Amino acid sequence: MRLLLTCNPGLEDIASMECMEEIPGCRVLEERQGRGRVIAEAALDGMEDAYMHGSRMRSIHSLIALAVEEHVGKAGDALDRIYRASLDSGLHELVPEGATFAVEAERIGEGHEYTSMDVARTVGQAVVDGASAAGRRVYVRLNSPQYTVYAEVDDSVFRAGLLLSGERSMHRRRYKVYDHPAALKPTLAYSMLRLAGARDGETVMDPMCGGGTVAIEAGLLLESSRIICLERNRSYLHGAVLNAHAARLAGRIEFIHGDATRLEEYLEPGSVDVVVSNPPYGIRMGDPGFVRRLYRRLAPSLYNAMSPGGRAVLITADAGSLARELSKAGFKVTHRRRVRHGDLWAMILRAEKPGR
Repeated sequence: MRLLLTCNPGLEDIASMECMEEIPGCRVLEERQGRGRVIAEAALDGMEDAYMHGSRMRSIHSLIALAVEEHVGKAGDALDRIYRASLDSGLHELVPEGATFAVEAERIGEGHEYTSMDVARTVGQAVVDGASAAGRRVYVRLNSPQYTVYAEVDDSVFRAGLLLSGERSMHRRRYKVYDHPAALKPTLAYSMLRLAGARDGETVMDPMCGGGTVAIEAGLLLESSRIICLERNRSYLHGAVLNAHAARLAGRIEFIHGDATRLEEYLEPGSVDVVVSNPPYGIRMGDPGFVRRLYRRLAPSLYNAMSPGGRAVLITADAGSLARELSKAGFKVTHRRRVRHGDLWAMILRAEKPGR
């Protein structure tokens, strides 16, 4: 079975790694860097087996059983090729007799002479026509369909298949009863923990935890680690506690009302092995100077709190300033990558404290 996994752009390698861990015999065929797309194949026993394994993944947004992948181009006549490819691939066979379905479509890239709605309409017609030609009836239902056919045109490549992960993106965790105004996607938080190399038994901290996403993802990933969620805003911290309760992890996470730039007041020096955090960007405040001042105070505070060999993974819109302050504090910046964070492109930095 060929699979399409969608994920946060810039973190395709994390999705690939997790795919090979969670899906037996998974082989990654292609990573579409910066597109948030991974193509893989695995010997699976039907759609339910694919869903069972894929639903355990925490870095992806959706999982699709691919039926067709074909070059169609960007011109208006590409819709004819999309229709024919959908029909010839037997896409309609994925929707059972009498079932309702909808088509979710995306168009990725620029220069297309058609819209994602055109793609959805074309694929939907092909599914109805294919089923009818086979002597079956299927019904389009846009709200709460029984099955969702996913279709996309990525530059000039058309892909379509059955959406196994459901209409709700997998990044929308059920524990999110409180939504922080600048929340980190759980899939991004999980991937940052993987980039930090967080291991069971290590102490993991988010010193600006907001709604607690990083701490909760750490709790779901690591069984015996000490997890610290520190936040200076009491209302945010209260929201983090609510989310942790919803995730059934409140008893495993330490919640501290405190200032990330004064960690020595709350923690023993050298007591933290891994820091993963999403500091304020300052963009919505319109004050980049605030962010630089924050980084200047944050970096030495983190350095003092972390153990020798400890790793910090932070996401920022001002990588130059953050990397400079981390280096001045004594860290070695060992990794940088550009990722999509909401409607912005940001940079993830990994820094290590010398030692061990």
